[in-house]
Amino acid sequence: MALDALWLRASDGIRAVFGGVFEWDGGDPLDPSAMAVTALGMGLPILLGVMIGRPTIGLAASVGGMWVGNAPRGSTLGEHLRILRDIVAAAIVAAVVAALIAQHGLWSDTWLVLTAGATALVGGFSRPMAVASQRFIVFATIGMNVAAHAHNRPAVAILISEGAIWTALCALVIGMAARRLKIGTAEPLETGSTAPLKAKMKRWRGTLKTFQGWNYAIRLAACLAAATAIREAFPTHHFGWIAVAVALLTQRQAEGLTIKVTQRALGVAAGVLATELIAARPLSAWALVVIVAGLGALSPWLRKRSYVADTAATTPLIMLLTSGGLTIGQDLLLDRLVATLIAAALVISAFQAAARLKPPPSPESPRSG
Repeated sequence: MALDALWLRASDGIRAVFGGVFEWDGGDPLDPSAMAVTALGMGLPILLGVMIGRPTIGLAASVGGMWVGNAPRGSTLGEHLRILRDIVAAAIVAAVVAALIAQHGLWSDTWLVLTAGATALVGGFSRPMAVASQRFIVFATIGMNVAAHAHNRPAVAILISEGAIWTALCALVIGMAARRLKIGTAEPLETGSTAPLKAKMKRWRGTLKTFQGWNYAIRLAACLAAATAIREAFPTHHFGWIAVAVALLTQRQAEGLTIKVTQRALGVAAGVLATELIAARPLSAWALVVIVAGLGALSPWLRKRSYVADTAATTPLIMLLTSGGLTIGQDLLLDRLVATLIAAALVISAFQAAARLKPPPSPESPRSG
């Protein structure tokens, strides 16, 4: 009976994890306005770069476009402005931080771990701050990978910021037209508590006295530190991708984390394999424009239909942009596939360790911690 119960639980877990790979939600209608934003925001900078013979400039700007392109559309112009303001601010700060800390050897990794950990702690201040902090951590980690191979880091930060601003302008203009023509659907603005700032500060300081207040920050910092150690232990492999995958996979909320991480890891793995079909041979500059714009346009459509499929489409984008559009060999693809699996194992292991270390709630305060 015990074996039967164990097998039943294992079977339910496997179905819950791998069933999501084949789930497809076609309930939401096609939103061409959202697809146009990402296609223009990412495709036009590369097109301009190709036209002046400097495609790498366009690729750097497209990184900012990728960060901002999937921003939800507000139901009013004011809401849309606030949403884009927050995302563009996170993108610009992340680009500047990435440029400042890149190319300093192990100090770069140290600063990334400390910055990500501190940002994760600040994110506990409020729900909107939590969303913004998680965006910043992902942006900064990807930005470091871009800046690490750049000859001019300040220029990279400027280009990424310009790409973010350009895409935000595209989103505003297209969003106004879409609202007027009633194309697509708006998403509600993320609102925080209406409590006074003093009360919020008091609540936040209170959370820092609990295990739960440090949970996400410690898990993230530990995984990023482990990613650095693994990369340094295997210098002949391209394991810098582990840190990017860790930032993408780690989430603040514990609910469904293992399932979501596993599904996202499967999506990333599929995306790495898809990159083999796209970039295993030299791409012409014009093909690069079409591929980046096309994948960018697919992202908002896939995001509402399949979590795994969206991740699989986004991964080649990240890989193309962080590689400067160069040919990506099979050894690099294999290393990044392995790096994705390592990152998933790190994130899940950190979550499970934190769950075991979490102190039980006291009888007097069942919700503490």
